Amino acid sequence: MASGNGGQLMAHALKREGVEVLFTLCGGHITPAYLAADELGIRVIDFRHEQAAAMAADALARLSRRPQVALVTAGPGVTNAVTAVANAAAADSPLVLIGGKSPFYNLEQGSLQEMEQVDMFRPITCWARSCWETRRIPEYVEMAFRHARTQRAPVFLEVPTDLLYGFGEAELPPPLSPAHWGGRPPADPALVEQAARLLAQSERAVLLAGSTVWWDDAAAALQALAEQAHLPVYTNGMGRGCMPPEHPLFFQLTRGQALGEADAVVLIGVPLDFRMGYGRNLGEHTRLIRIENRAERLAHVRAPAVGLCGDARAVLEQLCVALAAEGGGGAAARSARQGWVQALRAAEEHKRAAQREQGRSDQVPISHQRLAQEIADLVDADTVVVGDGGDIVGCAAKYIPVPAPGHWLDPGPFGCLGVGPPFALAAKLFWPHKKVILLSGDGALGLNGFDLDTAIRHRLPFVTVVGNDGGWGQIRNPQTQMFGEQRTLACELEFSRYDRFIEAFGGRGERVERPEQIRPALERALAAETCALVDVVISKHTMAGSNYMRGL
Repeated sequence: MASGNGGQLMAHALKREGVEVLFTLCGGHITPAYLAADELGIRVIDFRHEQAAAMAADALARLSRRPQVALVTAGPGVTNAVTAVANAAAADSPLVLIGGKSPFYNLEQGSLQEMEQVDMFRPITCWARSCWETRRIPEYVEMAFRHARTQRAPVFLEVPTDLLYGFGEAELPPPLSPAHWGGRPPADPALVEQAARLLAQSERAVLLAGSTVWWDDAAAALQALAEQAHLPVYTNGMGRGCMPPEHPLFFQLTRGQALGEADAVVLIGVPLDFRMGYGRNLGEHTRLIRIENRAERLAHVRAPAVGLCGDARAVLEQLCVALAAEGGGGAAARSARQGWVQALRAAEEHKRAAQREQGRSDQVPISHQRLAQEIADLVDADTVVVGDGGDIVGCAAKYIPVPAPGHWLDPGPFGCLGVGPPFALAAKLFWPHKKVILLSGDGALGLNGFDLDTAIRHRLPFVTVVGNDGGWGQIRNPQTQMFGEQRTLACELEFSRYDRFIEAFGGRGERVERPEQIRPALERALAAETCALVDVVISKHTMAGSNYMRGL
């Protein structure tokens, strides 16, 4: 039994759910909750914008693979967080957003910041509710966590301010143990055997690993299947890093070729969305094996030959056993796959050599490729990279190795800019002894750049590298390509001094304008004891943005 004001009941409930940090921006409607959280030893990190607070909770949820909480005030505090919730929804992230609400006692009388909030969240959450009694706050907190955890999706809970200030007594429901979360459900054994036979007969099969491999902790099972059947592996989303970058079966630059030539493709939590050309780059007769933990996703865009619904790790382990029963994939098919993998490796190395040559460019202004290569050269096993931007991140993703699972963060399929500072802060919070590098476009930094101040105030240092091309390059470049240099509109920025921007908050800034200056500047930034920013002036001219237009 717990007693106290509603804020104290909420804090006790959060503590019982294992919450260690609360992301917020102060507000009168929610004051009792974050004050009580602090009293219970829950770390409170206050941001400059509610969107950033919710994005940080999303990032920590992704890294920890469990629900994390943002607490925002009523009205505009809640609406400011909507974009972050939508981004979390697209990434299957269990973000718990708790919002204040105008007092229940004068509902619909025109209270300060009064508005209908729950209905906004219904399309982008798996659960959105209001709590109307102080004594039931812990019960509603438990429900929010239960839905976020078991459905792996964001939730929204609003609590009127008079309930948070009011007194109540409540039984604290025990948090669910892992035994109640659904475990690791396997797929139908008969369908697994069917998939194994298909793989055993294939001569040019390929594995594509998406974010589900990270969420279901399936990296080891993925690698085991790839090695057993001798299959090339490509990754996207949070699947990056789930195969070691130096592994002989890991490929990065030849995905289009592999998909076009494959006779079988295994998609593990990979939707046939814009990143996959909506499946149009697959051969007409290519047989698909799809692994998803939600049955409704199995036939997205294109129905598979075999659909396996279950936990990714459990299903991959099932496939390994079933494939062994098929004789390891058949000697003839395995021999053919070895030849095909060797051909892919030759094509991969050819592209990698061309990429390395571009990465050595001494041009001024600095090329996107040179900046990406310089960052890649500094990445080691203790480096986490956050990408926030358009062309600069699209280019860097081809260069920067991801040394381990969870060591690359980007917005995800929603393509939401502004995640950089809050995601990097959350990464440093989760891995305090690792190096965290945020690579941001100059446009993207403008959205939540003030939360570099938050990282400095809360002593969570990371390095920000700004690719400063004086504009929204991913939009400007297609405009230039389609309409000419003189017909670009609403996509130009100044080459602003972002190095001075961070200095205003007490951080360390440095501007770089020549390629030979990049490495020393990055090393000085990584050695700093506070947040550091390296403002790199790069060329306006890259046509990477044209890929964005084709993805619409």
